[in-house]
Amino acid sequence: MKTKITLALAMLGLSSIAFAGAPGNPMVVPTGVPVIAPDSTGTWSFGLEALYMESNTSFQYASYDTLATDGSGTTTQHNQSVHNDWNWGVEADISYMFPGSSRDISASYTYLNQDGSDSVTDPDDVLGVTNFINNGGQPFNTAKGDVDQTLNAATLTFGQLLTVGDRLSLHPFGGVQFADIDNTDNAYYYGNSDAVPPTTGLTGSYKQESDFEGAGPRAGIDASVHLGSDFSIIGTFAGALLVGNMDSQFAFYNGAVPSAFGGTVLSFKNDSYTALVPELDAKIALDYMYAFNPKTSMNIQVGYEVVNYFNAESNNILDAFNSNSVSTTSDFNYNGPYLRLQLNVA
Repeated sequence: MKTKITLALAMLGLSSIAFAGAPGNPMVVPTGVPVIAPDSTGTWSFGLEALYMESNTSFQYASYDTLATDGSGTTTQHNQSVHNDWNWGVEADISYMFPGSSRDISASYTYLNQDGSDSVTDPDDVLGVTNFINNGGQPFNTAKGDVDQTLNAATLTFGQLLTVGDRLSLHPFGGVQFADIDNTDNAYYYGNSDAVPPTTGLTGSYKQESDFEGAGPRAGIDASVHLGSDFSIIGTFAGALLVGNMDSQFAFYNGAVPSAFGGTVLSFKNDSYTALVPELDAKIALDYMYAFNPKTSMNIQVGYEVVNYFNAESNNILDAFNSNSVSTTSDFNYNGPYLRLQLNVA
């Protein structure tokens, strides 16, 4: 049985009408493009994606000044930041298409860890390196920074497959999404550049941590353009609105890292609060389907993905010292290529 809905091209924006019709009830408007919820058999799909992603977020861990070479005494300040490197992640999903209606249910899980490191040394051995810890008023010789971000995300969605003419398939979906985003930034400072000779060794360090856990509604659409010979171009655009708890804390280690050197710890924790984190993601890919037999097939997909969680990291150290100050947040995002394998079994 097929549910066939004829919509005019000018009325494609009203595709929600398709959901109002029961199987077997054709709906007709003036001449247009046929939009069909095709007949389907019960089919399980198992997907696995290898993600190779880079994050655009960064952590400013130090600054240094350079002295002009013309003898004017002019100095120029340089801010030093550490960025995430390219890292591997994974996404796994399972879905089931119900027989007859082309409706489906899908669950997915994504894990991604982003990290990176950087260092800077006083370039002219004159002005030193500074930030966060001032070593009793004296600048440092060297500073190092590292970042570590971890995403655990899961979705549960329900969708409806629709075909538009002979070449286009649409798959609107909706459901819920969960995300846990952990962020840790570290900075380490070495030596005293004002000492004669300059000293070495760990002088102090700084650490900031942020953790967001939230869940909320998710909606989006997949679109497939069938090119022929089992090749397709696939695009996805989706978003979620997550509500959850935001925690953050900061720590200074004066003299050394306590666990290794017995230094003094100054720790500050911000009050937890309920955060609203919108999320947007998009994919575009080339897909090839190979049929082993009438009931079993495999899809191989190569594409590019962009994901952004807005205001998902708390990094306002001032709030730890001044209650009721304005909270500062930054986005958590990543983008890069991916390879997907999907096994379909009817």
